[in-house]
Amino acid sequence: MNCAHCEDRISDYLENALDAADSAAIETHLQSCSTCTELLNGVRDVMYWGRNLQVQLPAPWLPTRIISNTPHVVRVTWRDWAATAWKSLVEPRFALAMLTSTLMLGWMGSLAGISVGDVAMVRHPSAIYYRMGGWANRLYGDAVRGVYSSSLVNAIQCQIHSRFEQFRENS
Repeated sequence: MNCAHCEDRISDYLENALDAADSAAIETHLQSCSTCTELLNGVRDVMYWGRNLQVQLPAPWLPTRIISNTPHVVRVTWRDWAATAWKSLVEPRFALAMLTSTLMLGWMGSLAGISVGDVAMVRHPSAIYYRMGGWANRLYGDAVRGVYSSSLVNAIQCQIHSRFEQFRENS
C-alpha cells in the first residue's frame, strides 16, 4: 500500500465502505505513515463539521419569487414565425440594407468585369462553366503579371542574375 492509494481510499475507509482486506491494508499503512494519519484526522474533522452543519431554510418568499421570475416557454407557431419575419422584412433598416447590398454587389461585379449580359447567361449552366473558366484564367494571368512586374520580384531577379554572373566569373 502506498500513500497515493491510501489517499484515494481514505474517505471510503472512514465511511466503512471498504472490504476487510482493503481496510486492514489501510490500517497497516496508517500505523507506519504519519502523513496519511494526519490526512485521516483532517478528513475525519471535515466530515464531522459537514454532518454537524446546520441546514439553513430558505426564506418563505423565495419559491414564489423563483416561480414568478421563471420565463414561460411558449410554442412558436408557423404563423407567428411568418409574422415576425414579415415585420423584420418591411422595416426601413432591412430595406436600406438590401438596397446597399445590391448596390455593393453590382459595384463589385462591375469591378470584376461582370455585366448585365453575363447575368443573363444563368439560364445556360454550361455557359456559366466556360465563362467562369475564362474569368478565372484572366484573373490568374493578371495576378501573375502583377507579381512578376512588381519591384520586389524585379529586385530579387536582379540579385539572382548578379550572383550568377559572379559565379561564372569566379569559375
